[in-house]
Amino acid sequence: MMEYSLLNKTELRLTDVYLSDCDLSEIANTVAAVLKLPRDRVFVIDVREDHIALDLLVHSMNDDQFVGKKEELLNAVGSFPGVHLGPNADIHSEGVLGMIALSPVEAKQVVEQSAAMGSEIQNRIRRRVKVFPTGFEVGKGMIEDTNTPYLVNRFTDVGCKVQTHRPLADDIDEIAGALRQALDQGFGLIVTTGGVGAEDKDCTVEALLKVCPDAATPYIAKFTRGHGRHVKDGIRIGVAKEGLSYLVTLPGPNEEVRLCADALVASIEQQPEPEVLGEQLANLLRERWMKTVGVHGHSHHPHQVHVHYSS
Repeated sequence: MMEYSLLNKTELRLTDVYLSDCDLSEIANTVAAVLKLPRDRVFVIDVREDHIALDLLVHSMNDDQFVGKKEELLNAVGSFPGVHLGPNADIHSEGVLGMIALSPVEAKQVVEQSAAMGSEIQNRIRRRVKVFPTGFEVGKGMIEDTNTPYLVNRFTDVGCKVQTHRPLADDIDEIAGALRQALDQGFGLIVTTGGVGAEDKDCTVEALLKVCPDAATPYIAKFTRGHGRHVKDGIRIGVAKEGLSYLVTLPGPNEEVRLCADALVASIEQQPEPEVLGEQLANLLRERWMKTVGVHGHSHHPHQVHVHYSS
């Protein structure tokens, strides 16, 4: 099944059609039934001596609702009391709805071609990757950005087209703006590195939530708020999906970015739910965190740190 945007071209004109003492609302209801639309979405907007015009108050329709439906629609309207169809009765639309007039063979060919084109476009979008490093220390050249070159090579190797960006400041609005722009530009995978910690400057997850309030944000570790530099209650990552685009906020350490790369590459083909991908990445990071930092890195406050396994 293929969904078509009507692109605001929602008018249908039935020509060589003659009415006599007809209930226009019933004609609209008949058209709605044939096109599998709610009755309150179809209205007769104009009646002339030899034609009528209807408007469909919808933004999109599936192919099985309208493509190749001319004969069925004309027969349904023509069977209504008070409607007479002339020998040249026809249906016209200036937009996508014009496919209603296709023959069954033509309709099948068009739908198959559209599906193939749609699949190709979706595949191209999914393989467009945008990488955003974050952090003042990266932006000022205090530390080398090893993540961006690694991700560029990793995704390029699997046939993706990767676009990079200058380092973003530790600023919610700047990061959120960059994410929105990448969405508008049609990138299928948008990745930030850095800024997922518990300090006051860490804000990539918060920026993601500003763009995608329903993002999955599983914790890697939780802290007792207010101890040391921790102003937040833990370290967490973020994964969201808008249309065909995934947005992922990864940690800054290069080893952790590398650890997540295989799962991100696999997501291009597998298209998992954000919650599933989020937990997959979080589990990898939790395991590494426990081995390399964990309680051993905070032995002087052993009860203030624990790994948290739910989002």
